[in-house]
Amino acid sequence: MNVERVRAPAVAGLFYPGDAPGLRRLVEGLLEQVPPVREEPVAVVAPHAGFIYSGLTAAHAYKGVSRASAAAPRRVFLIGPSHRVWLEGASVGHYDAYVTPLGRIPVDREGVECLASRPDVTRDEAPHRLEHSLETQLPFLQVTLIHFRIIPIVYGEMSGGHLADLLEQCWKPGDLIVISTDLSHYHPYDEARRRDARSNEAILSRDIKEMSSCEACGNVGVRAILETARRRRWKPVLTDLRNSGDTAGDKQRVVGYASYLFYPETGERSVSAPKVGESRSGVGLPELVRAHLASILAGGRGLSISAVSAQWEELSKPGACFITLTDQGALRGCIGSLVAHRPLAEDLLENGVSAAIRDPRFAPVSVEELERLSIEVSLLSAPEPFPHRDGEDLIRRLKPGVHGVILSKQGRRATFLPQVWEQLPNPEAFLSHLCRKAGLDGECWRSGAGIQVYTVEKRLENRRES
Repeated sequence: MNVERVRAPAVAGLFYPGDAPGLRRLVEGLLEQVPPVREEPVAVVAPHAGFIYSGLTAAHAYKGVSRASAAAPRRVFLIGPSHRVWLEGASVGHYDAYVTPLGRIPVDREGVECLASRPDVTRDEAPHRLEHSLETQLPFLQVTLIHFRIIPIVYGEMSGGHLADLLEQCWKPGDLIVISTDLSHYHPYDEARRRDARSNEAILSRDIKEMSSCEACGNVGVRAILETARRRRWKPVLTDLRNSGDTAGDKQRVVGYASYLFYPETGERSVSAPKVGESRSGVGLPELVRAHLASILAGGRGLSISAVSAQWEELSKPGACFITLTDQGALRGCIGSLVAHRPLAEDLLENGVSAAIRDPRFAPVSVEELERLSIEVSLLSAPEPFPHRDGEDLIRRLKPGVHGVILSKQGRRATFLPQVWEQLPNPEAFLSHLCRKAGLDGECWRSGAGIQVYTVEKRLENRRES
């Protein structure tokens, strides 16, 4: 009888909470503090310290990772340095699964066997047993990606180029690469910032030679992803840079952290004005979303955000919107932003893609299906606090059909657009459903809940049936 070989957690209760509810709350809370990113990355760089120190920076790396389906779990190359065991080359271990308090993560046997057949790659479990550089990435993947298999790689003495060669031989389109590293270690605050700024410049410019003389415990992994990015024309984007002196540590001996997302380089496509559904901004917003989606779903590059912003000035200003897709009145996807944090053109087009392919409640929209879907754009006002004495005062003062509501409590948050009042016109039912959407008890609104309200300007398509 075959016995499953499982790599047990080594730093649960030390680097992150050892209980599942506490760990999930912490990771979800960190992710909630990070603004949405523009698209799914092909690779990320994330730190691996205790979550109290580097968790927020790590959340920036994982915010753009969307849920995979149970039927098609995503493969993840999980790559980090060995801190405790010296080894020459790399090890993929000999495990069937890794485990954290959030559950079991299967190891991708095909990927591991592909690497294990190469020179300088062993199946030795010793470098994995106590290593935290891989383990600390797993809770973020379990909360964001959910369905995935890992190819765990712990490396020691080897070159970044050789590690890049190994990836090149086993990586497939659709795989995610995770590079685990911290930056400078144990310098005074200002000195650490200077060193980390140099590392940041080397990474963003994909300067492998310069990076080789920078300080990072995962320097080999960083150089490997930079070499892979050079070969495949991936562009790194910085999403967060700070150190432990900015979070939970003192400023005498700090550790630096950064997160990066890598995207395929693409040229920008020009856009012409839609000829229907013009609003007072001079552009039909749902029509722009449809044109962008039609291109993306067909494998194209979509509309150029910079070109859209240049053509319509109002769309170059910060704005927040929700995109709602419906099929003969039935919801087919809804994703959006509650607070303006980027140009409206970017928010509009990126939320359109997210509503179509990243809403975890639905399968991705196909290019054929798009034609029959209706697209609604909701432009949000800035959320405002909604003081109230108690639950009864709250339901008296809410304006059904007018107020969109953001409810927050116990580190959880959810919103309903004003359109939801059409299905839930009773304030008690509206608020109870909103509580449950946030993963809370249906009566949570009656006391202790934070409430913000906003209003919405709806934009509908002007489509004529042929």
